Amino acid sequence: MWKRWRFSWALFLGLVTLNLTAVVQAEMFAGEVTVSAHVGRLAEELVRVAGWAGVFTALAGFLPQRGRRGAAAMLLGLSLVLCGVDGFTLAHYHSVLDAGLLEIVFATNPAEAWEYVTSQAGGIAVAAGVLVAAASLVVAGGRFLRCRKDAAGEFGRWGAVFLCVLLLAFFASFVHAAMDEDDRVENDMRSNSILRLALNIRQAHEEIGSAEFVAWTLANHEVGETEGTDDIPYVVFILGESTSRHHMQLYGYGLPTTPKLAARAEAGELAIYENVTSPHAGTMAVLRTLFSFYDNDANGMWYDYGDLFDILRQAGVYTAWLSNQEASGFYGSIGRTLGERTDHVAFTSPVAHSIDLAERYDSEVLPFLDEELRERVAEPVPAAFYVIHLMGAHEEFSKRYPPEFARFTPEDEAGRGALEDASARAVRAAYDNAVLYDDAIVDEIIRRFEDKDALVIFISDHGEEVYDTRAQFGHGDETSPWQRDVPMVFWMSKAFRVNHPADVQRIEAARGNHWQSDEMIHTLLDLMHVRVADFDETKSLLAPRQEQAEKEGNDS
Repeated sequence: MWKRWRFSWALFLGLVTLNLTAVVQAEMFAGEVTVSAHVGRLAEELVRVAGWAGVFTALAGFLPQRGRRGAAAMLLGLSLVLCGVDGFTLAHYHSVLDAGLLEIVFATNPAEAWEYVTSQAGGIAVAAGVLVAAASLVVAGGRFLRCRKDAAGEFGRWGAVFLCVLLLAFFASFVHAAMDEDDRVENDMRSNSILRLALNIRQAHEEIGSAEFVAWTLANHEVGETEGTDDIPYVVFILGESTSRHHMQLYGYGLPTTPKLAARAEAGELAIYENVTSPHAGTMAVLRTLFSFYDNDANGMWYDYGDLFDILRQAGVYTAWLSNQEASGFYGSIGRTLGERTDHVAFTSPVAHSIDLAERYDSEVLPFLDEELRERVAEPVPAAFYVIHLMGAHEEFSKRYPPEFARFTPEDEAGRGALEDASARAVRAAYDNAVLYDDAIVDEIIRRFEDKDALVIFISDHGEEVYDTRAQFGHGDETSPWQRDVPMVFWMSKAFRVNHPADVQRIEAARGNHWQSDEMIHTLLDLMHVRVADFDETKSLLAPRQEQAEKEGNDS
């Protein structure tokens, strides 16, 4: 009997030890919370880790002796390997192995895999060290449990009590999760690396199949005849994230959150649009509409409609997608699929689903742009269109900017929101700091085109609510105007103003237009003088509006 107890405890403690990477990720997710909430979150994750270890241990205990040993070796061996992998991905991508990373693995050929392994030799050595340390703990735990037989009775009794309490807590949590309408059961299962691997393989397979179908549909869509030629050498489309114009100095906000853009506005370099809204309050929903003829009035699926990049390619325009957003997984699928329609696509990270953990600042996309501009000197093209997709002010806000941009404090936020407690002010300060950093990155991009014939457009996918009018922050509420009011700014270089006076006049005249960004494709085609059958000039931001015509009539 004692041998069976000793086996069970060794297997249980080994599985718990090798799954502590899930607890580490929970710690990274915790963010800035109270001590009690912090401890509670970690305790809850520990219960899930230990609970699944107890389930596997109990199942193995029903097997005959030889089967028990084989099952234990398989469970511990696989858990040990996954522990090392998770240690590596946590260090490099701030995430345990997830479906998005598996998608990258599945799409990698042997040559690419070897190149990656050689480039990450240092990180792999650290992962190997984690493996050795974890294996040592498991072995040490097994030796510790080789107690004398006269201690077996009491050890077994207290062990049984501990396991019963643990399993009761685990199953209570599991039943509570099962009664919810969300995916908490699956999230609970992800606390165990073996179960997580099985779920991720299934999810990666589904997402790869879905992405391949969407890409196939887009590739087989007939563009039709194109007319006109883009005569603007550089059009740069900066797509921000979660940036509300209500928190921008450029739009009258009380804190200096956009000093660089404000300085350019004072110098007369910008056309600022104050009546632009997003069709949705979430990135994926917005991305479906930005670069295709699919808008809020359209039927069917977004990929059944023509996309901007195939049209521009047929019109002889070079296109590139440079992104600091995730490159894979459910939330990255549309951005990746659209990026693959361009001539060149580059992502700063393959991370998926753990987007809130990534601390890759938006400055990491600038080297991609610099390389693109060097290549355009070496291999000139008639016209180029760049999409630069930023992380912007996505929550967690405090992880969106480096320490030197932590300018605003909770004290600066006093009297600026609907909620005045210290926690709400701290969140608002972090958000304003993210907007400040966003301003610096947009300015850095503009600087790279000051000596060129170029037009730079900056818009956010959607807005953000940060305790502005109620006790709520975040996005996703389609009814909230604060979550759909977005900035939209055109910067025109000196050469652009000289070479394209008619375009400049139209851009300036449209400042007061009320417009929604699901008609973006019409505006971009209008600007670049490219026409296809589905183009509708009346949907362009630059098209004269009724209220503008009435104003001009009254002025005359």
